[in-house]
Amino acid sequence: MTTHPARTGLRRFFGVATDGQTYRNLAYLALTFPLGVLYFTLVWGGGAAGVSTLPILVGAPILVAVLAMAVAVADIETRLARGLLGADVSMNTPSPSEETLTEYAKRLVLSPQSYLAVVYLLSKFVIGIAAFTALVTAATLSAVLTAAPLVYDRPGVTYNFGPNVVIDTLPEAMVAAVAGILLAFVSLHVFNLAARALARYTELLLDAGELSP
Repeated sequence: MTTHPARTGLRRFFGVATDGQTYRNLAYLALTFPLGVLYFTLVWGGGAAGVSTLPILVGAPILVAVLAMAVAVADIETRLARGLLGADVSMNTPSPSEETLTEYAKRLVLSPQSYLAVVYLLSKFVIGIAAFTALVTAATLSAVLTAAPLVYDRPGVTYNFGPNVVIDTLPEAMVAAVAGILLAFVSLHVFNLAARALARYTELLLDAGELSP
């Protein structure tokens, strides 16, 4: 028996809400903001401290430590992307115990992967702000529209969307509720696309094999 294309399309559209991967994607996106702030603080702050203290010979060890931290945190990011997004990414990062400290520092400084890790961690700050804004905006707008039939006529509650759009009747509130529900489902699909794009981005920047000069 052949499934009607429209029925298949509707199943895919509404089925996003029952797909476990959707909520793993949302969790990953929600984490990008606090993690992005943390990464920016550590990398940018440590880098600035290292550059400013280079004249007194303290800066070089600080900058090497920042690179080591960036590589270690980027490795954690690959694990997070694998676990939540299903990304095909991994880093093979030797620890200082596997070689002398001088050899390890040399690897860090000469390896392009170290600097890709720094770029990736700093970029998560911008990505985190965008993800947080999108999540909050979509959730708030969907909730407000969906709740319209319950609260539109309560004292002190006004539904104004621009100067020419006012919801003050039950039919209008019902239309708004339907729009809110549809917006929620559309938002889930958009967030899934964003999560897949971030998985690919992580693969491109961090799946560079072993840390080597």
